[in-house]
Amino acid sequence: MKTNREEILQHALRLFMSMNYESVSLQMIAHSVGLTKTGIFNYYPSKLDLFIAVADHYLFHLQDPGNKFAPSDGSLCDFIDKYVEGVERTMAEIVRLGNIREEMPGQLANAGYFHLFQQVLFYYPDGKRKLHEWMEKEFRLWCEVISRSVEQGELRPDTDVEEAAALFRQVFIGLSYQMSF
Repeated sequence: MKTNREEILQHALRLFMSMNYESVSLQMIAHSVGLTKTGIFNYYPSKLDLFIAVADHYLFHLQDPGNKFAPSDGSLCDFIDKYVEGVERTMAEIVRLGNIREEMPGQLANAGYFHLFQQVLFYYPDGKRKLHEWMEKEFRLWCEVISRSVEQGELRPDTDVEEAAALFRQVFIGLSYQMSF
């Protein structure tokens, strides 16, 4: 059986979404993919290396605003539409890849993805900084869009750009948190 990195990452993603890092063994991942531990070592020298690859691919890469959102025509309304489409597309992919149990499609994947974020804070080297950078990048994107909207007259001139950006982010994050459970 020929296995590629993507297949290993997908199986590892499901396991890391459903269990804590400490509970997931390379043997479990190898078994789920149909390889030996040595077969996994051909791609990833350690469990931490595999966890980092999973987080890089399914969290940092997918959530990066440059990969997540299509270019906007510059209006706030169009940006919000593109933002929502990007979030829906990204989460649909995570749900598709992370369905842990067939009888509850989607629901466990959302909670599992949230769980993956938490694990990154503990196990990914410098994960807290990397998550902060990603969130700051998205916040700055919102600030740019809102600032442009103020300049173009879509929003009132006295709009506090950073406060408005924070509110948009908080609405999304609050809904994401609620939907994960």
